[in-house]
Amino acid sequence: MVEPEKSVTFATLVDWMEGRLSTEETREVDEAVAGAEDATLADVAWLRRFFAATENAPTELPPRKLRNVLVDVFEAQAGNRQTPGIVDRVVATLTFDSNLQPAAGLRAIGAQPSRRQLIYGTDAFDLIVNVLARGTDNDVDLYGQVLPHEGEDTEFLSVQLLDDGEEQALTAIDELGSFTFRRVPPGGYELVLSADRLELSIRALDVDP
Repeated sequence: MVEPEKSVTFATLVDWMEGRLSTEETREVDEAVAGAEDATLADVAWLRRFFAATENAPTELPPRKLRNVLVDVFEAQAGNRQTPGIVDRVVATLTFDSNLQPAAGLRAIGAQPSRRQLIYGTDAFDLIVNVLARGTDNDVDLYGQVLPHEGEDTEFLSVQLLDDGEEQALTAIDELGSFTFRRVPPGGYELVLSADRLELSIRALDVDP
């Protein structure tokens, strides 16, 4: 239970904003926030802006075991703090597009008529993105998977879908390196996959079936 006179943790504020607390816990956080210090009020303001900006975004709920990791990421962003240490940023390049003439020697998976497949590569990873037409509207579903090269053990945790630098959706990556974005409007996006000390970016993702 949260004591009104104590500071409120960022994780508790996330639960409070998402409506995950009991009625009693919600009342106690309400009271704590009402008399909170400036740092807590700044966190509350940042979270309100974040939830307002992503209210209509096709964000997938992350697996429970990764939720605490994402909360830590949000807390760092809210406080404008950088994760300690050097972050390597790697840009992947397109190596296969099922809408074009396939090139020899690629690890392509046979694409179906309603599915477009894109494969991006780096020295350490391949990234497969399947773009599936929904059929009921003009939007598409994205199914992605990271395929590490032999001997590579980096584990990606989250992936962002950006439009002109603005986050449109955020989801977690499972233990198989897979992720999904649903109901994405066709267009051009950037995809950023984040690990502890690594960011893998696709800077020109053409989302059209």
